[in-house]
Amino acid sequence: MMNAKNIISIASRSDWENIFAFLDRQGLAENAWLIGSVFAALQRDEVWDTVLVCRRLHQLVSVAYMLDQTKVPVEARAPGYNPGHDYDVRMDAEDASAVEAMITAFPSNQLGSFQLYNPLIQTYFEALPGLVRREEGDFYFTVSLERFCPVVSEEVVELTEADAGLFEGCERQPNWEYMGESRRFGIVRDGKAVTSLGSTPLTPAAESKRRVRTIGALYTETPYRRQGLAKRLVSHVTEFILRDGDAPLYWTEPDNAASQALAQGLGYWQIAQGMRYLWRKV
Repeated sequence: MMNAKNIISIASRSDWENIFAFLDRQGLAENAWLIGSVFAALQRDEVWDTVLVCRRLHQLVSVAYMLDQTKVPVEARAPGYNPGHDYDVRMDAEDASAVEAMITAFPSNQLGSFQLYNPLIQTYFEALPGLVRREEGDFYFTVSLERFCPVVSEEVVELTEADAGLFEGCERQPNWEYMGESRRFGIVRDGKAVTSLGSTPLTPAAESKRRVRTIGALYTETPYRRQGLAKRLVSHVTEFILRDGDAPLYWTEPDNAASQALAQGLGYWQIAQGMRYLWRKV
């Protein structure tokens, strides 16, 4: 498949190193979900997974992951799940020419759901004929070691399922059943976990590559708000993520100004707003 100087092909496992390097250059944190999807697809080799790459003069200029919902067997779906569209896509590209080339590879007369974080691609989709719906998503933030502005956070402790009693009577209960690689941290006051959050790696543990780790599910019990506890907690978790050489990813709703101010006060800057587009190529 060709479009001017752009050549689209299906990726194989041998492309992983180049794909990761490209997405890392484009923005490791904002491409965390795409990296995870690509890595998993290349490992499991299922018929419903496709990883597409676009090259120009032998250099990668775009990567896309496509999940073909029409090929996913019923037994592989959650009971009663209906996606409401034919395929899902995550993608990134370095310029509009690469975006234009990549979309030629998606199926015609089918409804696709595109989860996009790159403003360049979002702008391209805004003007596409066949756009059915657009949905605005969360704001995403990250921080570097150089820009990080920590605050004192000695009170923070790591919490495990053995500490479940600290959440008794609290407004928010963590789900300990599906922790996986996730870790939970909190500040304990009066025998209770009065503020807590979770941190989960989004990108795979592949060789010596940096990982993206989330900072999410942040919650402070109502009587303990406006005391700076949440900021201390986020600072502590950010510090250990950066110390390990990884990239922190913090996100919040567009209308949550307090949460955004908390992150920005620690040196975080906004890298993206997630956007979902339902599009049918005609």
